[in-house]
Amino acid sequence: MASSNTKQRKIALVIGNSNYNQSPLDNCVNDAKDLSKALKTIGFSVTTETDLNHEDMEKGIDDFSRSIRAGDLVLFFFSGHGIQREEQNYLIPCDDNRIQALSDLKYRAINAQRTLELMIDNDPFLIVYLLDCCRTYRLPNVPKSKSLSSSSTGMAAMPAKAGMLIAFACAPGTIAADTAPNGRNGMFTYHLLQNITRPGEDITLMLIDVTNGVVTDSKGKQIPYTTSALTQRGICLAPHQEKPTQPTKEPARSAQSILTSAWQGQYRYILIK
Repeated sequence: MASSNTKQRKIALVIGNSNYNQSPLDNCVNDAKDLSKALKTIGFSVTTETDLNHEDMEKGIDDFSRSIRAGDLVLFFFSGHGIQREEQNYLIPCDDNRIQALSDLKYRAINAQRTLELMIDNDPFLIVYLLDCCRTYRLPNVPKSKSLSSSSTGMAAMPAKAGMLIAFACAPGTIAADTAPNGRNGMFTYHLLQNITRPGEDITLMLIDVTNGVVTDSKGKQIPYTTSALTQRGICLAPHQEKPTQPTKEPARSAQSILTSAWQGQYRYILIK
């Protein structure tokens, strides 16, 4: 991984899929739009995509990955349906009716691990990979007994390579809530939005606060899961706030010093005359 620098480019790809052919969701497009807005306020150049079919989703990820330069701070976010199979995680596009069998996932869904590999190829400084996609989901054309088996519930753990931080909305093999207290976002994204723009906040500490908020609001039913292989301390998504420069104040003069100056001035005036 490249090292950090003060002129670091910050880029993000944010995807939200709500309008599924078979199992629509309420808040994922809101998640994408709201997070994109927040990221822009802290200096990210953001590409936002919503309600993508498989071809468009694959192209968007490929195009974004090719745009990465050495030393970039890269953030990827997906909100929508996701599923695991044979220890691989798949992000589901909106045309999920084309998935006729579990074996179709390789060709009709997006492999999350492959997405990470594409992004790391160009030697970014950091990849932050955020997945809010552990909602209850059954593949529409797959028998219920297979689609909802314990091996396909939620997402599988993903090992991070050096310079990566991966955060899931919930622990491996569990599911996430689609609605937060505001009724607009998923639970994980809602708490991400509350914390991600804090100036100068270490990303690992920020995610601890996100986890605490999710656990509290879900009464312990949802626990975000993070795996990290960061190689530097103090990595912040939002820049430190610069303190405004205070004008230098002249020290207050006492009444005695003011009178002395006046007398001296008057004395010089008399001498000159």
